[in-house]
Formats: sequence, structure tokens, C-alpha cells
Amino acid sequence: MFLAGRSDELARLTAAGRRSALGEGRVVTVSGPVATGKTALLHAFGDRVADESDATLLRATCSPGEQEIPFGVARQLLHSAPLVDAEADAVARLLEDGAYAAAFADSSHGADAGTSGAHLVRTVQDLCDVVAGLAARRPLVISVDDVQHGDPASLDLLVHLIRRTRRARVLVVLAEREHGLCGARSYPGFAAELDREPLHERIRLGLLPRPAVSVLLAERLGADTAARLAADAHAISGGNPLLVNALLEDLGTTREDRFRRTIRVSAGDAYGRALVGCLYRLNPVALHVAQGLAVLGESGTTANLAELLGLEPATTTTAAQALHNAGLVDYGRFHDPRARSAVLDTMTRAEREAAHAKAATLLHIDGEPDTLVARHLAAAGEFPAPWAVRTLRVAAEAAVCEGVPRLAVDYLKLAERIAPDECERVSVKALLVGLEWLANPAAAARHMPWLSKAVRGGRLSGRDALACVRYLAWYGRPDEAKAALEAGQRPCAEGSGEDWPAEARAAHAWLRSWYPDLVAGPMQSRTVAALPATLSRIEGVDLLTAVLGGQVDGDEAERRADRILRRATLDETTTESITSALTALVYAERTTEARDWCTSLLDRAAARHSPIAHARLAAVLAEVSLRHGDLRAAEEYGRIALTRIQPEGWGVAVGLPLAARVGSAVARGDCDAAARHLELPSPGAMFRSLAGLHYLQACGRYNMATGRFDAALHDFTTCGRLMAEWGTDLPGILPWRVEAARAHHALGDEPAARALVEEQLAMLPQGPSRARGMALATHAGTLDLRRRPPLLWQAVNELQATGDRLELSRAYHALGLAYRDLGEFGRARRAADRATHLAEVCQAPPSPGLPLRDHLAAVPDRAAAPAFVPASTSVPASAPAHDGASADAAAVGGLAPVGAVVHGSTPEAAIPYTPPVQLPRLRGGEAATEPTVHAEDAAAELSSAERRVAALAAKGYTNREISRRLFITVSTVEQHLTRVYRKLGVARRLDLPPWLEAYIAG
Repeated sequence: MFLAGRSDELARLTAAGRRSALGEGRVVTVSGPVATGKTALLHAFGDRVADESDATLLRATCSPGEQEIPFGVARQLLHSAPLVDAEADAVARLLEDGAYAAAFADSSHGADAGTSGAHLVRTVQDLCDVVAGLAARRPLVISVDDVQHGDPASLDLLVHLIRRTRRARVLVVLAEREHGLCGARSYPGFAAELDREPLHERIRLGLLPRPAVSVLLAERLGADTAARLAADAHAISGGNPLLVNALLEDLGTTREDRFRRTIRVSAGDAYGRALVGCLYRLNPVALHVAQGLAVLGESGTTANLAELLGLEPATTTTAAQALHNAGLVDYGRFHDPRARSAVLDTMTRAEREAAHAKAATLLHIDGEPDTLVARHLAAAGEFPAPWAVRTLRVAAEAAVCEGVPRLAVDYLKLAERIAPDECERVSVKALLVGLEWLANPAAAARHMPWLSKAVRGGRLSGRDALACVRYLAWYGRPDEAKAALEAGQRPCAEGSGEDWPAEARAAHAWLRSWYPDLVAGPMQSRTVAALPATLSRIEGVDLLTAVLGGQVDGDEAERRADRILRRATLDETTTESITSALTALVYAERTTEARDWCTSLLDRAAARHSPIAHARLAAVLAEVSLRHGDLRAAEEYGRIALTRIQPEGWGVAVGLPLAARVGSAVARGDCDAAARHLELPSPGAMFRSLAGLHYLQACGRYNMATGRFDAALHDFTTCGRLMAEWGTDLPGILPWRVEAARAHHALGDEPAARALVEEQLAMLPQGPSRARGMALATHAGTLDLRRRPPLLWQAVNELQATGDRLELSRAYHALGLAYRDLGEFGRARRAADRATHLAEVCQAPPSPGLPLRDHLAAVPDRAAAPAFVPASTSVPASAPAHDGASADAAAVGGLAPVGAVVHGSTPEAAIPYTPPVQLPRLRGGEAATEPTVHAEDAAAELSSAERRVAALAAKGYTNREISRRLFITVSTVEQHLTRVYRKLGVARRLDLPPWLEAYIAG
């Protein structure tokens, strides 16, 4: 396997063998870095010699441990030589005498040393005679691996032998590792003698090129897979054959797996062992340098590496170059993190910590970035340098901006342990709480008692105190948060910076938006000059404050939010501003825009692995989905929010995702699930926050669904009282009057319900409004039967424009009930179909639409027949209703049940129904008017495109759903419908004839 890419070198050795067999003695030295295949090449050549020629092959392998054994290499060579008995005895005697003489020469001085040296020379000459005698009988090939570790006596023997056999049939093949870092002290002289030989040639083995690596992979994985993985394998191994083989071992694939497209090259345990093995085969200096490179990482340079290791720069450079030549590093950088880890594992923990502490000091002195120095401080244990705490704090803030809050937490925990005094320790602890809140809000909750005590004790001030305002408020400690705000607003407080006024104002606005009762008076936003970095953290909070204070309308809120969100970069420092801007859009009834932004930002938060951003965006999206009637999405996003942050980590904000899940469960008819969600504990301070309003609304809807109307009314009116006290009585936050009116309906108090919805309608601004649509639908239930359809049509238009499909389904259902009781069965049937379709889209229970639709399916269309209703303008809630109308109306969410229709029994006691007056055209392209007579004859005038659009509209699809289904724009849908209405003589889609549905398949 290791011979891939070595065919040329093997051919050169074979050619040298042929020439030496002809009587031309030759010497070939195969050199190269460690583990580049020198040994494999020698073995392959030796096997070829043994199989394809009659030459005698003598082999030996040198090792560092045998360098002090005289004639150790010679003994290996001659041990397997084909000697006769007399020659073998003579060789054994010569080796024994020579070893004794060499040992005596090393320990003697003067004349004795000279005598021993002369005896040693004679021994070498006699051994050369034996080898020459072997070459005289048959061609001789001598192979010595790792010759740089050969003992001096054996090296002398090789030199003498090479000189004497220049004209003999002898080929000497030597494999040496590139010198400079390893080898015996006598080896440089031996190498110099070889270079003087005229028939000596060198073959250098370098690192494998990429095609050769592909050949190695193909043997195990097949050609196609090898071609795909060759680039990665070459990059990780550096072209070192031993490392390539280790990668294959880590891959662990067999021939049956070669066609799997999921196979990927990665460094594992085998790779790490192979790399460390290469290092131990080098000089100890090389291992020491590799350890220094592993400690320094990307910050390593020749200068600081030499200083870290206490070596001469030249020695360090030579060792680093040797590592590079062997493919173990790439200009001082490891090819894979696993390589660096494997090298670090060769050091003890104490050695690693001491090295990292020294590296941190060197880099700090050199003025390297704090983020780089902090990495070494984190690995150095508790290294109490006077500059370490400041460095760790700066690095922690940078880690937050880079989206790695957990790393920042680790830095600050270390800074807290090595802080020199209590004042510094408290400051670090305050910053640590905030960063741990970003990484793991549930874990950060345990710091709140300490933080509250520090605030009450006056140990926090300046920016540290301002930073703690958010966390104290989040975990339900508003009074301590207010105290921290006051401590941080002192201009002379320690730690205040040039942007202190803006940060103080941001903390004030944030606290005011979460706990409106903490600051008296109407909510206002103050403009304070701020640096761009601070501005990106506070402008969203400013917008939310302005919306809550009623200072901007929906259009202005949309413009400002769009500007903020377009230029905002999602990170831990801007999450508050971004979620505040999105919440402002929701409260300004711009939920479609909020949904689009949330969907985009949620993907970015997931990619950043930011739990706080991911969870808060999911909570906003859950509320938006609930307001759009997307019940499953509301449940799913609420679940995601409570998964990314555990309920105990949400603090008072837990009311937001819980309210979405409860509201979704109630709307889907799953009151058991809603009850389980309501059983989760919530802090008492939540009801002092805006999150508590959403939670109370969800409780009220649950009570309505379970028949506890008095409790529901109390929940809704409590919301109204709190909003009035806080100066945030905005329908966009919570249309509590509509909810309370529905509760009054259920309790039979029609005047109170009517008064509340009229009050709600009077305070709504111009423009489409979900609250107006809900109020109009509820108001219609308090009026005389003949006056209901116009109001319900206005409600339909408002709800269509704002996108609440669930409330739109309820409005259509109420419209169907009204038309049924007026005897307009065709219109009632189509309204029931629309209600059923929308309920199915929302995945709400079918009960609001199906009973009415099933009842109307058996009733003939008597749209032209007059109907009669009681003369009274309203019907008591307790009045009986025929065909289940009362139950259906109650299911609509508080619409009062209508009374029975009188069909001519007492005409003098009843008045005939007269169509209402024509209403002005509303947003949505449809006028709230009574439809004209249908004209099936006009179907022939419709184009095929118009028929397809009209068929889907008659079925109950919205314009946007039609555009997606037919792959056309919404504007095109509206144009087609306008022409259809004109040709068929109808005013709105509810009056489209049902036979149009037959064109859906076409």
C-alpha cells in the first residue's frame, strides 16, 4: 500500500541492482522525512531481489537503542549470510573481538587507545574480506534501514566495504531519515564519506501528491469514492503515507461500503496515534517544538515559539521545517484539530497549564488581541496575572458579539475566581449573570438571590447596575430592578462611560415596557444621543415604548420597525431591540409584517445556536400565528419557545408562550391540553407585566370554553383595569372589551355587551383592524336580525384584510346563521361552506360550521321567499332557537343566539324583512352590499382562467390561497374576480353560484 507514487524510485533501485550484478559496485541512499515510505521501498526492492534474481540479500535495521552496541548492524547483516561453518565461526570470533576492541578503545587513553584502534581496523578489514568473498560467489545486495542510527563500528565497516567493492558485484542500499534532528554523532562523517563515492546516488522520497493519495484510497474504497475523498484526505494527511493509512483506519469502511455517498474523511484515534508516533521517532527537540505549536495554536510564530520553549531560534526553525517536510504540520499549523489535541495529550496537565500561562504572558506583552490571550488564560488554570481579569472581561464581551455566549460564561467564571478583590469580583459576577442568562436562562436564575442582595447592599453601580436591571426584571424582581436602575443612573457612578446616558435611558425604557406600574404617568420615549453600537440595542425598545404610549400609528410603527430590522444584525446584544420592534408591530396590528420578519430571523437564531434569541422570536411568532388563526403553528412555536428555554428560565415572560399554547388549545377544542399548560407555575410578578395580560386573556378564553363565564368576565375586566392603570389601553395589545362583551353575551347581559363593543368601536383608529372586525361581529349579535348581515359583512372585510382566519370563520358562521333565520338559505349555505373551509384551514373543530351546513343541505334554496322576524330589535339570550342555532351561535365565541323565525302564523305581529341599505365599499375589493340575482347564463361569458379563479373563490379560498394554487399573482386574482362579479351580476364571493365549484378540476 505504501508504494503508491513510488514506482519511479523502485525502478531506479532495480536498475542499480542490474548494473551492480555486472560488476559495477554501487551505493544508493534513500532519504526522506519520517514515515514517507523508505522502509516500505527497501522491503519491496528486497522482495524483488529475492524473487527475480540469484543475488544474496543481507538486511539490517538500525535503532537508537543499539547505537552503543559495537558491530550491532554488522551482526544483523552477517547473521543471515550464506557462510560455511568455518566462515561462520570466524565471523563470530571477529565480531566478538571487534566489539571488545571498540569498547576498550572508547574507555582507554594514550597508547592503549591507539593499540585498540589498530586492532579495530584489522577487525573491520577481516570482516570486509568475508563480505567480499560472498560477493565473489554471487551478486550481493546489502540493505540497511534507518542507517542514521547505526553504531560507529558498523558505519566504519560499511565505508570500508564500499571502498573495496567498487568493482565488485555489490549493491549497498541505505535508508536514512533526513538529518539535522536525529542520528548518531558519527553519522555526519559517514554521510560525508558516502558523498565522496563516485557511484553513490541519492533518492529522496517526499510527501505523496494528491493523485498518489487517490491511489491509496482506491485500494480500499474504489475509484469513484477515492476520487471524491482524495482532496480531503490529502489536506488532512499532508501527503504523509502513514497518516493516509491512519485516515483509512479511522474511516473503518470495507469494500461493501465503497459506494456509500455518506462516507467522509475525518481524523480520529488512529490518526492521532500515527502522528504522535511520528513525533517520537524524531529527535526530542521536534516533539518539544510540536508541543509548543499545539499550545500556541494560530498565535504561533518562530520568535514566540522559541521563547516559549527556551530554544535557539535557529533550532526551532530547523525543527519546525522538519515537521513541515514530514507533512505533520503546514507551516506551523496542524492540518486537523485532532492532531493538535493528540499532541497536547503527550503533555501532563501541569505542563500544559504552565505552557499556556507562559504563552498568555508572551502574547500579552506583544500586544496581541485580548481574545487570543484569553484562550490561553482559560487553559492555564487559575493564573493570577494582574491584567488577567480585564483581559477575560474584554474577551467575554467579544465572545457574546460573535454568538458564543457559553465561552463568555467560561471566561467570566475564571475571572471571578482570580479577581484580586471583592469589588472586582462583584463587578465580574454581575456581568457573568447577564452572559449566563444569554447561554442558559434556567441556570442563571440561581444567581438572583445574590444579585438582589448586592443591589440592596449598594455594591453595584454604574454600568454594572444598569446591566442587572434586565435580569432582575426578567426573573420577577421589579422592585430590585428599579433600585438597580436608580443606582446605575448616577452620572458619577464608577464604571459609567461616554454612552452612559443612552444606556441608562434604554434600561429605563425596557423596565417601563415590561412593568408599566413601576413608573407613574403616560409612557414616553426620550431621544438621547447614543453611539451606533448602543443605538442598535435600544431603538427597538424605543419603538415599543412609543407604540405602548400611543405616540405612533400603525403606519409609522411599520416604517420604523422596517428600518430597525433591515439594518440590525442578530446577536445577543441586539435580541432585545429586535424582539421589541417585532412586538411593536404586533401591537400596532401589523401582524403580517411581524410574521415575515420573525420567520426570517428565527432561522438565523437557530443557525447561531442562541437559545434566548431563538426562544423569544418563537414566542412572538406563536402570538402572531394565534392572531392569524394558525393554531397548529401557534402551538408549535409556543412549544419551541418553552423547549429552547425551560419554563423556570422564562421568568415573568413565561406568560407569552404559555398564553399562545393555551389559546391554541382552546381554539382547537382541546381544553384538557389547555388545562395542563395552565398548571405550569408562573411567578406572581408576571401579572404586573404585559406578559400577564396575554396570560389573563388565555385564562379567560379557557373559562369561556369550559362554561365559567363569570370567571372569564373577571379575567377580561382585570385586563382592562390594568391596562387603564398603566396607560396602555390599546386594542392592538388586547381587545379586552370585545372579550368581555362575549362573556356578557354568554351571561345574557345584552346591554352591557352592546355598550362595551360600541365603546371599542369608538376608540379604534382608521384603517384595517382585527379588533374592529371582532367588535363588529360581536356587535351584530346584539342587534335586530335584519341589521346583522351588513355589520357581519363589514366584519368579514376587516378580518380578511388583517388575516385572522379563525375569527373570519366565526364571522361567516354568524352570517350563515343570520341568513338562515332570514330565509336566505342559498346565502346561508355558502356562508356555512366558507366557515367550514376556514375552520379546516385553521384546524379548529368543525362544530361551528358543519351542523349549520348539514342542516342547510336538506333545505331548498328559497332566497326569493320573504321571511319574517319578531318586531323586537333584539332577542334575549334565553330565547329558544330552532335547529341548534343557539349552540352554533355560542360556539362562535359569544355571538348571541337568534330567536325562532315566524313563518306567517301571526303576520300582524311580525314585519316583513327588507334588505338593508347599500354599504360603502371596504378594503378587500368587495362591497358590503346585498347580492343581485344570480345569472348562470353569464357563465359562458367567463374565460377559462376566470372560471378557475371563481370556482376556488366559491369554494372558500382566499385571494392569496388562489394565487398560490394557480401560480398567479394576488393582483391577477383580484382582477379576475372583479370581472367575474361584473359578468355574473354579484357583489361578493359569498354570492358566487355553487355550480362554479365544478370547474375546480378543470
